[in-house]
Formats: sequence, structure tokens, C-alpha cells
Amino acid sequence: MTSRSFLGSLLLLGACGGGFLYTTLTATPSAGPPDVFECVRTKLSQLEYQQTSIDLNDKRIVARKVDDKTTRSDTQFRRVINRLEIQANAGAGGQTQLKVVAHTFGDYFTNRGPTEIEEAASDDVKQAAQAVIETCGQ
Repeated sequence: MTSRSFLGSLLLLGACGGGFLYTTLTATPSAGPPDVFECVRTKLSQLEYQQTSIDLNDKRIVARKVDDKTTRSDTQFRRVINRLEIQANAGAGGQTQLKVVAHTFGDYFTNRGPTEIEEAASDDVKQAAQAVIETCGQ
């Protein structure tokens, strides 16, 4: 009986933790979506992010940067992966909408193999997202 109440308490605690682990930034640049998208691709290269996927039709790009310098005492921990998901499209009224979502994942090697667990967005990925918005969101 004690184990059931303990498990129930853990589930309730997890449900109450709520909130978002990622950070979202938006802007309405004056340039059109193709120009903003090209600006984003250039800025990601300058920030040393690797492009992992791209959708030229919908002007979406996902890029990541691996942080091998961060260490933890967990023997299964491998590294931190910062990921930016960016979309530039025509919004309401014809204005371009730029949306940048910044994620951080802990990369662990478990019995199931490599496993990414989302964590609160790191300062590094937040700064990179802000740099993209400041450069391409004008």
C-alpha cells in the first residue's frame, strides 16, 4: 500500500510541475519569407549550428549544436544538444512571421540505446535564438 501512495505522490508531483521546457521567440520582419529564411540559414552557419532538416516550401529549418563540454556525474550522460526550430512564413495581413523555438536535450546512453531527454532551454540556445531574432527579425 505504501508503494502505491508513493507512486501516486510522484505522479501528482510530476503533473503539478507543468510549464514549458523550451523557449519561443517571434518577430515580424519587414522582408519577405524567402529573404528572412536565407538570413536565418546564414546566421545559423555563423553560430556554428548544423542544419538537420529543411523544408524549402514551408520555410522551416531545424538545426542543432552539440555541447561536449558540459559534464554530469551521471555515467549514462553523454552530452547536451541544443536545437533551434525556425519557421518564416506569411502571417495575417501578408506580414512575414518569424518563429524561433529553442530546445535543450540531455543525450544519455541507456539500455535502450541513445536517448534524448528534454531539459529547460540552456542559456546558450536562448542566446542563439535571440541572435537569430535580432539579425533576421528586423
